[in-house]
Amino acid sequence: MITVSTIDSALGRVGSILTTHRKGLLVVVGLLLLVWPYMLESSLLFDLTLVFLYAVLAFAAIVPIGYAGQLILSQGAFFGIGAYSFIKLTTAGIPAVVAIPLSVGITAGAAYVLGWPATRASGIYLGIITLAFNELFVIALNLFSEFTGGSTGLESPSLFPTALTRVVPADHLYYYLVVTVFVLSYLSFRHVLGSKFGWAFRSIKEDITVAESVGIDSHRYRLLSFTVAGATCGLAGSLYAPLTGYISPTMFNLHTSINIILAGMIGGLNLPLGSIFGSPVVVLVPNALRFSSDGRLIIYGTLLIVVLIYLPQGIGGWITDRLR
Repeated sequence: MITVSTIDSALGRVGSILTTHRKGLLVVVGLLLLVWPYMLESSLLFDLTLVFLYAVLAFAAIVPIGYAGQLILSQGAFFGIGAYSFIKLTTAGIPAVVAIPLSVGITAGAAYVLGWPATRASGIYLGIITLAFNELFVIALNLFSEFTGGSTGLESPSLFPTALTRVVPADHLYYYLVVTVFVLSYLSFRHVLGSKFGWAFRSIKEDITVAESVGIDSHRYRLLSFTVAGATCGLAGSLYAPLTGYISPTMFNLHTSINIILAGMIGGLNLPLGSIFGSPVVVLVPNALRFSSDGRLIIYGTLLIVVLIYLPQGIGGWITDRLR
C-alpha cells in the first residue's frame, strides 16, 4: 500500500539522485524539450505549448499575490490587451518582431495607469477594483465591435513568415518560441525575486507598516509588482493571439484570470519554478476530463480543492521540500 511516508521517502531518494546528477538531468530535460515536437501529435503539441504559455502567465500571480500580497483579479484583461494590441499592430503593417515588445509596452502602460490609484487600496478592495476592470474590459470589447470585432472576434496574422514555416512546421516554431520565453522569464523572475526587489515585496506583504518604517516606499513597489504582472500578461497575450490564430472577448474574462491565479497557486505562489507545476493542471486536466461533460467541472473543482487544502505551498513547494 502506498502511503505518504512512502512517497516522502521515495522523493528523498530522488532528491539525492537529482542533486548528484544535476547537470546530467538538465541535459536530459533539454533534449526532451527539443525532441518533443517530433514525438507528439499536433493537438498534443498545441496543449503542451499552452502549458508553457500558462507557466509564463502564472508569474502574473506569483509576483503580485505570492510576493507582494496584492489580490489582483485583472490578469485576463491584461492578457487580452496584449493579444488585441498584437493583432491591431500587425494588421497595421508593423512587423511581428516589433509588435510583440510594443504590445508588452502598451499592456504595461495600461497596468501602470490602473495601478497608480488602485494599488493605494489593498486586500478585498484591490480585488474588487481589478475584478471590475476585467469585467469592464470584456464589456468594452463587445461594445466597440468596429475596432475589436465584438463577439465575432478577430483573426490573428501568423507570427512567422511563410518561407520559414515551409522549412519548419508552424506549431514547432510556436512551441520552441514559447518554451524559450518561459525559460527566459523564469530566469529573470528568479533573479529579480531573489534580489532587493523580492525582499521589498515580501516585507510589504508581511507588514506594510514595518516595511515603510525601514524606508521601503510601499506604493512604489506595489505599483511595480502590478505593472510587472500586466507586462507579463501582455507578453503572453502577444504570443497567444498568433498561436491560436483567433481571439474573442470570452477568452479574457474573469474565468481566465482565475485560471491564471490557480496556475500560480497550484504550483506554489512563493516559488518561481512552481509555475511549471501549476500550469499543466490548469491546461491539461480540463482537457482530459472532456469525456464527462456533466461531471467535468465537479471533478476538476474537487481536484483543485484537494490540492489547495493538502498542499498549501503548492505542488512545486511540496516537491521542493521533499527533494532537499
